Amino acid sequence: MMRDKMIPVVDVDIKEAELQAVQDVVKSKYLVEGKNARSFEQKFSEFTGTKHVTTVVNGTCALHLALTALEIGPKDEVITTPYTFIASSNSILFTGAIPKFVDIDPETYNLNPEKIEESITKNTRAIMPVHIFGNPCDMGAIKDIAEDRNLLVIEDCAQAHGASIDGKHVGNFSDVAGYSFYGTKNLVGGEGGAVTTNNEELSEKIKSIKNHGRSPAGGYAHYLIGYNFRMTDMTAAIMNVQMDRAEEILTKRHYNGDRYRDLLKDTEEIQLQKILPKHQHSDYIMAPLILKEGTTQEQIIGYLKSKNIGSRTIYSLLSYQQPCYQDLSNWPLSRVINYPDYSKVKCLISENIAKRHFELPMVTSLTEENLEYITETLKQYF
Repeated sequence: MMRDKMIPVVDVDIKEAELQAVQDVVKSKYLVEGKNARSFEQKFSEFTGTKHVTTVVNGTCALHLALTALEIGPKDEVITTPYTFIASSNSILFTGAIPKFVDIDPETYNLNPEKIEESITKNTRAIMPVHIFGNPCDMGAIKDIAEDRNLLVIEDCAQAHGASIDGKHVGNFSDVAGYSFYGTKNLVGGEGGAVTTNNEELSEKIKSIKNHGRSPAGGYAHYLIGYNFRMTDMTAAIMNVQMDRAEEILTKRHYNGDRYRDLLKDTEEIQLQKILPKHQHSDYIMAPLILKEGTTQEQIIGYLKSKNIGSRTIYSLLSYQQPCYQDLSNWPLSRVINYPDYSKVKCLISENIAKRHFELPMVTSLTEENLEYITETLKQYF
C-alpha cells in the first residue's frame, strides 16, 4: 500500500525534556561551558567506559584536538579511509600532517588491515580508523599493527555511539578517540563533540589545548598554544538529556538494524554491511550495496522516493576525489609541505562502494509497519 507521507532519512529524536534543559540554561544566563558540560562528561565517561572525556564544539575539532595533543604535525603521515565524511582527513591536514588514504574491506566498508600494513612508510606516525556507519573496525588487527610498528591510533567514533567490540565500547581501543553529536547522529546536540582517552596525562593536555592552553585553574596564563574548542552549556544541556535517554534511543536503533538485516537477508540483489563476530553495530546508517548489474544508485533512490521512502547516497565522492583534494595548491600549508597528487590515488574497492550504495531510513520514529513497507518495496523493485 502506497504511503501518503515520506518516511524520512533524518528525523532528530528530541523531546520536551531537551527543550526544557535548554530553557533552563538560557534562564540561568550562564551560557558558556559549565556545569552541564561537566555533568555530560561524567555521563559519557560512564556510557563509553572511557576514563577521561573532554567536551568540544564539534566532532571535527575533536579529531583535530586529538591529533594535536598527540603532537602529530608537519609531514607526518596518518593512514585513514577515503570512504567517510571529509572531516576525518581534513583534521589531519589541519595539523600539517599528510592523509594517507588506504582502501577498505569490501564487506565491512572499514579500513582493511592488510592494506594498512602495505601502506606504512618511515613517515607514518598514526592510523585513524573510522567506524563507518557505526560498524566497528577490526581494532584487534589494527592495534597489533600499531604496536608492531610503534604507531599511534586515533579512533574516529563520530558515527559509533553505542557500537562495541566484545562488550567494550569503541573508543577504548586506541590512544584517543573523537565523537560527534551533529544533528543527524544517534545522540544529538545540534553540534558538539567529545574527545575520550584512558590516559590521564594526555587528557590534561587535551583540556588545556581546547581552552587556549590554560591550566585547570583558568585565568590568563597560557602554557600551551591552544584553541577555543569549548562546548556551550546549551549544547551540553541537550546532551545531558540525550544521555539519560541513550538506552531508549539506541535500543530502537538496534531494533531497526536487526529487523533490516532479518528482512533483507535473502535479497540477493543487495549486500548489507558485514559485522564482525562479537561486534555491535551502532545502527547509525543502513546503506546496502547494489549487487545487480545495470542497476544504479539513482534508479533505486528515485524509485524509493516515488514510494515516499527517503533515500540518498552518503559518500558517493570519496575524500581524495573532492575538488579541494584534487588540487591542494590553495591550501596554505602546500607552500611548505609536499602533498601527494591525490588526483592519482586509486582505492578501487572504495570507489566501487561509493558508486553502488544507497541509504535506507534508520530513524527512531520508524514503526514496524514502516520497516516492513520499506523492505517489501525494495524487494518489489528487483
